[in-house]
Amino acid sequence: MKNKMIWVSLILVAGLLVWYLRAGLQVERVLPAHPVVFVRLNHVEKHMDQFIHSDFGKNISSIDFAEVLARNNFSPRDIRDFDRWQKGLAQCWANPWVRRFLGKEASVGLYRQNDSYQVLITLRLSPSTRLLEILGQLSGRWGDDAVLTKHHYHGRVINQIAFKKEGLKLAYVRLRDLLIIAPGPARPLEDVIDVYQRRHEALQLDASYNFVRSNAYAKAEAMVFVNFELFSGLWRGEMDSRLTTIGYQSSAFPVYGLSYMPGEVSKYKMIIGLNEKNMPSDMRKAFACPALSNDTLTFVPADAIAYHWGGCYDFDRSWNMAKQRLQANPEFDATLLRLKQRLEEHFNVNIRQDILPLLGNEVGGYLTDVDMQGSYPFPRFLVFVKIKDRSKAEHLLDQLTQNSIRTVRTEEYEHVKIHYVTLSLGGNMDPGYGFLGDYLLLATSRQLIKRSIEAYNDSLRSMVSDNSVLQFSLANGEKFHSVTLMKTAEVSRRAQDFLGWLDKYLSGQVSMAAAYREDGDNKKHQLDEAIADKSAELVLAQKKLTQLKSGSLADISMESPDILNGAIANLNREESSIREDIASYKEQKQDLNRLLDNYALGAQSDKLTMYNMDNIISPLLKGLESIDAEAVTVRVGDKVLETEFLVK
Repeated sequence: MKNKMIWVSLILVAGLLVWYLRAGLQVERVLPAHPVVFVRLNHVEKHMDQFIHSDFGKNISSIDFAEVLARNNFSPRDIRDFDRWQKGLAQCWANPWVRRFLGKEASVGLYRQNDSYQVLITLRLSPSTRLLEILGQLSGRWGDDAVLTKHHYHGRVINQIAFKKEGLKLAYVRLRDLLIIAPGPARPLEDVIDVYQRRHEALQLDASYNFVRSNAYAKAEAMVFVNFELFSGLWRGEMDSRLTTIGYQSSAFPVYGLSYMPGEVSKYKMIIGLNEKNMPSDMRKAFACPALSNDTLTFVPADAIAYHWGGCYDFDRSWNMAKQRLQANPEFDATLLRLKQRLEEHFNVNIRQDILPLLGNEVGGYLTDVDMQGSYPFPRFLVFVKIKDRSKAEHLLDQLTQNSIRTVRTEEYEHVKIHYVTLSLGGNMDPGYGFLGDYLLLATSRQLIKRSIEAYNDSLRSMVSDNSVLQFSLANGEKFHSVTLMKTAEVSRRAQDFLGWLDKYLSGQVSMAAAYREDGDNKKHQLDEAIADKSAELVLAQKKLTQLKSGSLADISMESPDILNGAIANLNREESSIREDIASYKEQKQDLNRLLDNYALGAQSDKLTMYNMDNIISPLLKGLESIDAEAVTVRVGDKVLETEFLVK
C-alpha cells in the first residue's frame, strides 16, 4: 500500500510538472490587438553575442565614441549622458539574470492610448527559470529604494514595483511561460489578463498583423510590425506634407513588416501593404507592372562588384515628374529648358518625341572598379537599357554622333560594333556604346563593353557563374521587379582606397591652408609696418600743419599769405592722402584676416573630416569586409510590396 502511494505521488508530481512545463504560450495569444508597433526576436542572447563577437561588432566596439563626440563639438552634458548610457547598457548585458531572461524570446508592443503610448514587454522564460521562481527570488533584491506591492485581478497576481529615488514604476505578471512587463501603472496588464481569458481581442486576431505575418517567413527568428494608420494624426499629417510633393500619401502604404531568418545566407524580408485606392493613377500603373525574368546577368562580367537591374522603369512618368518639380523652381526650370532647347537644336532631335518612345522598361548597370591612379577617382561602370526598336535606336544614335563635338570611332569586336570617343584624361578613357540583343550598353570605357560581349558569349565569364548569384537564386528563372547585387567586401575595400585618396587630398588642403597662413602672416606684418610708417608720417604732417597755422615756421614769411595758405593746403591734402593710405592698409588687413579665417575654418573642417573618416567610417568599412555579398530583390504581389535582403 505504501509503495502504491509513492507511485501515485510520483505520477501526480510528474503530471503537475508536465502541465507546468507544457508547450509555450503564443505571445500573440496574450497581447491585445491593434498595436502601433510590435517587435519580436527569438534567442536574443545568442544573436547579441554573435554580433558582439563578429568582425563588424569588434570594429564598432573599437570606436571611442566619447572622443568622437568631443571632437565633433557635442556638449559635455551630451557626452556624459552617452557615456552613462553606454556603460549602463554594457553592465545590463553583463548581468547574468538579464541574459537568462533574454535567452529564448523577447518582444515589445507599443500601443496608442488617446494622445499617449503604452509599452508592453514580453519575455519567454525557460523551464529552469520558471521552476526556480527567479522573480520571487529577485523581488527581495530590488533594495531599500524599491517598494513591491501585489495587485489581484481575475485570479491573477500583478506585481508592482516603485523606485522611490528614480520616481519610476513598473508592473509585471506571469502567464505560464510568459513574463509581461509594463513600465508605469498596472492597468495595461489587466488588459493582458482580459485577453488571455478571452474577454478582449488578441493580437492573433488583428487583420493587419496577420496580413504581415502571412507574408513573412514561416519560421522567422525575428519580426517587426508597424501599423502606420494608428500613429497620431499630427505625425501622419507632417509625413503627408512631405510625401505629397512626390505624388502620394502615407495612407497608400498603411502597414509595414520585417522578418528575419538566419542561415549561411541570412534573409530579411520587408513587407509593405498597398492601398491602391489612395494612390495616384500613375503610381497604380507602376505597381501593376508585371515581374520579369532577368536576362541581363548574362552580359555582366563575373568580377563586377556592384550590379542593379530594374524591370519596371517608366521613362514617361519620370519625365513628367521631373517637369513638375522643375516648374516649382522657375529659375532653375528656365535654365534647364534653355539647355534642353540648345541640345535639341544642335542634334536636331526632340527628346520627348524621338528618344523616350524608344526606351523600354528595363534599366540597370554594373560597377567593376574605381580607378585611383589619376588626379581624381574615376569609376569604371556600364549602364544598359532595353530598346523597343533597335533599328530606329541605331539610326537615331548615328544621327546624334554625326553632330558630336568629338570624332566618334567604330570598332568591331566579336561581331558587335562598338562606337567610342577618346578623351585626353588618361589611359582607358574612351567612353562608348554598343548593342547586345535588344539592350543598349553605355560605358565609361569601351573595354567594359568588350567584357560584356565576352560574358554574353561565355557564361563562365559572366556573373551567372558567380557563387553569390547561385546561392541567392538570382539566375534560376525567378521573376522580380528589380535586383541589386553587391560584393560587399570588395566594395568596402574600394571605399577604403577612396578614403585613402580623400585623406591625401584633405591633407594637401590642410598643408595649403598652413602655407597660406604663413604667407598671410607675412603680408599682415608688412601691412602693420606700412600702417606704422604712414601713422608716423601723419603725426609729422599734423605737427607741421599746426606750426604753419600758428605762424611758428621761420622759413615762411608772414608777409606772404599766399605762400602760407598754399603750404597749409598742401599739408591738408598730404594729411588726407596719408589717412586714405592708412584706411586702405587697414581694409586690406581686414580682408586678409577674413581670408585667413576662412582658410583656418576650412582646414579645421578638413581635419575633422579626416578624423571622422579614420575613427568612424574606416572601422565600419573594415567591419563590412566580413560580409562577402549582399542582394536585394523586389516583387509586387497582391496588395503587398516585398523587398528581400540576402546577406552572405
